[in-house]
Amino acid sequence: IISKFAQLEFKHGEAERGRTMFESLVTNYPKRIDLWCIYIDMLLLRNDNTDDVRSIFERLIHLKLSSKKMKHVFTRYLDFEGKHGEASNIAAVKRKARSYSEA
Repeated sequence: IISKFAQLEFKHGEAERGRTMFESLVTNYPKRIDLWCIYIDMLLLRNDNTDDVRSIFERLIHLKLSSKKMKHVFTRYLDFEGKHGEASNIAAVKRKARSYSEA
């Protein structure tokens, strides 16, 4: 329910309040990938700074998650960089994914 309210804040209210609500949600439930993905989608919907989205992805890839969840995260991160980043960013994400899979 809180995530839905945060989405509504992002879309129709104060985006900063929605951001604060999502930050609270991902802090309290860090393994809920669905909340992280919704948060990222809301930032992209508002055309926020892509550096903010990158920093959220960076926080997300440093969590201790299952390999299935991490595969989803890296796929989303790579898709994001493919649309909004440069070749160097794409290569960096691929390098991070490789180092994760080798660990």
